[in-house]
Amino acid sequence: MSLKLKGFKTATVYDRIYLNYPGRNLVIEYVDGYCQFNECDLGEWRLINLDTGIVEEKSTIPHAASIIQRRRFSDSLGEGPAYIPEKPEKRTWKQLPLNDKLRHVVSHAQDLEHDFKLEGDTRCPINVVLQDFDQRYNNEPSFYKKRNGEWELYE
Repeated sequence: MSLKLKGFKTATVYDRIYLNYPGRNLVIEYVDGYCQFNECDLGEWRLINLDTGIVEEKSTIPHAASIIQRRRFSDSLGEGPAYIPEKPEKRTWKQLPLNDKLRHVVSHAQDLEHDFKLEGDTRCPINVVLQDFDQRYNNEPSFYKKRNGEWELYE
């Protein structure tokens, strides 16, 4: 976006972040180029009130948008906003892909097979696992997707 003021060539705004701040029209933006109006080269992030044109903070470092917002609003935010971790996508047992179901069934059935031999239990471990997973993990989503794409039980 380029803005011209009374015949003066101004810098270009390459990025603009609108801030949700009640009662004020604030943005953090990256501007670059030569401003003939102020006779200076620009290449900076700045916090500007769009209603008044007053630049309240500015910085040339790449991650300045975060620093400006944190410094400017630290009084209202205390130490700054709390980190909110991304919640993983969850699925029920019925919603899992077949490969993930098989991996869980095989792993759990092998554990049960060992336990059943020690206890003298003659039930089929696969049937027990399938019934167990179907009863326990279909009422609400209990599996989450890991970064490698596998679905694991959410503990």
